[in-house]
Order: sequence, then structure tokens, then C-alpha cells
Amino acid sequence: NAFKMALISTGVGAIVVALGAFVGVMLKAAKTGAAFGKAVSTLKGISGATKTELTALTDQAKQLGATTAFTASQVIELQTELAKLGFSAKEVGAAAPAILDLAASLGVGLAEAAEFAGSTVRSFGLDASETGRVVDVMASAAVNSAQNFGSLESFKLAAPTSRALGVSLETTSALLGALANNGLKGSIAGTGLSKTFIQLAKRGMTLQEGLDAVTNSSDKLNTAVKLVGIIGAKTLLTLAASGDDIAYLTAKMEEAEGTAAALAKIKLDNLAGDMTKLGSAWEGFLLGIEDGTGMMVAMARSVVQATTAFIGFFTSTKQVSDGMQEQKVALYQQESALAVLDAK
Repeated sequence: NAFKMALISTGVGAIVVALGAFVGVMLKAAKTGAAFGKAVSTLKGISGATKTELTALTDQAKQLGATTAFTASQVIELQTELAKLGFSAKEVGAAAPAILDLAASLGVGLAEAAEFAGSTVRSFGLDASETGRVVDVMASAAVNSAQNFGSLESFKLAAPTSRALGVSLETTSALLGALANNGLKGSIAGTGLSKTFIQLAKRGMTLQEGLDAVTNSSDKLNTAVKLVGIIGAKTLLTLAASGDDIAYLTAKMEEAEGTAAALAKIKLDNLAGDMTKLGSAWEGFLLGIEDGTGMMVAMARSVVQATTAFIGFFTSTKQVSDGMQEQKVALYQQESALAVLDAK
């Protein structure tokens, strides 16, 4: 440090230090750009996006990476996960921003958030443009009930039945939230609700009719078992006793718009959040210099490819030379053997 300060105190030293810093930034930009370019290639291979679509997705990744808690490379990974779920390039672009809010608001990884939100959208038969609605309902469920991201898997199990019976995402969320408040979470809640729906549908009854039958019965347990079986009885009994809770949660789910973004903003409103956003902005700056398609990476690729070709040529030349040497040795041995025979 003393030597560095001594250099800076002179005009030449300041130039040397500044040049060193500049070179360091350029090298970091080249490395970041190379990693980003690799991630883009993976996205291209999985999504099958056209050149125009890929450009739109990479531009979106850079923009979101520079302005959110996630880097551009992480956004590309999110886009790739959505592509794996069968989302088209257009659908990926529509869904990505909302899923970033979900991951930030609930503190989960992008891959997990993408898999969950994407599968929920598909399970309820919704369009990718409604991903924001799904994300907001999930965030509201986590805020207003005893559910967390781990227990939200209940949606995957209940969604197909809810969709078949025309039960909305918001109503399903409210029902699962009421179950969670009574200790029934995750797969237990999802399976129980789905089983309840199925058994009541077999009897030609709606959920509300089933709830009323249990509520008005003098033998609630046996009535529930008779209506939906042993597995669903626990769910039906719990819901029958949670009328006020269901009404409250339904109202919260129906006014959930913007919940995920607001929660994500609150969670980042601290020094740790500021540092996270600074890191994302720094990567955005580096990608502005080199995003994997610029001159630095092109030059580096040319050097690497030329070196690889040279090594390959040298190796093949050496193999030919070794082969010729072996032939000479074999010929010499044959001539020596003939000479011995002639002598005899």
C-alpha cells in the first residue's frame, strides 16, 4: 500500500495505477460477459427461440438484472427454467418479472420460484400473462395465513380438481390458508381438499352444500365421513368450522394485486438489500462493456480457437513423425535380419 501511494504521488505512478485499474475492469467485464454468453447459449438451446426472441430475452435479463435484487445471469437462469416448463419465448418474457418478485418477497431461489409459479399457472389453466396474479396470490397467502413457500406445494395437488370444478385460484388459496391456520399444510392440505372436492362432486354437491350439511348436523364427524370419506373428513370438518377465516382470506386474495412487489421492496429496504442491488447494478455495468458478443470475447475466442488448432496440428504432426520413425526402425530391423541370413 505504501508503494502504491508513492506511485500515485507521481504523475507517472497515477497513470500506471489508473491503467492497472482499467485493465482489471476490462478483464472482469470479459469474464462476466463470457459467463453470460454461456448462459444465453443454454437458454437458446432449450427454448428454441429465434434470434429476435433471444435478443428480447437477453435485453430483458440485462434490464431486470440492473434494477432488481437479481443479476442478469440469474434472470437468464430463470428464463431457462421457464423454457424447460414449456413456456414459449413470449410467455417467458411475460412471466419473468413477476417471478422475480415472488422469489424476492418469499426469499427463495429463482429456480424454485419459476418451477412453482410456472406449474401453478399451467395447473389452473391460466395464460402466462396471468403469472403476476398467481404470484400476488401466493405472496398474499404467505402474509395473511400460516402458509410459507414450503407449504404452498398444496396448490399443485389441489389445482387440477379446482380447475375441473371451476373453483378460482383465489378461492382455492383462501381454503388452503384456512386449513394451514388449523395445522393442515402442504401435501396434507392439498390432498385433503382435492379429495373433498371429488367426493362431494360424486354426490352432486358443491363445497358450500357440504359445509352447510356438516355445520347443521348434530353428528358432525359421522356426517363428514359419510360425505367425503375418512381422508377428506378432516378437511371438511376444519373448513366447516372456519367460515369467518375463509371469508377474511377470500377478501385478502381478491385484493392481492401488487402484494409480491410491495413485499419484495420492503424486504430490500435495508443495507443488505442495498448491497444486493449494488452487486446487480455492477454486473449490469460490466455487461454494458461486454455481454459475450463484443470485441473482447470475440478476440479471446479467436485466440483460444487458434491455439487449439495449433495444438491439434502439432499433435497430428508429431504422431505422423512418430509413425515414420517406427517404420524406419522396423525397416532397419528387417534389413538386419536379412543381412544375418545372407551371412549364414
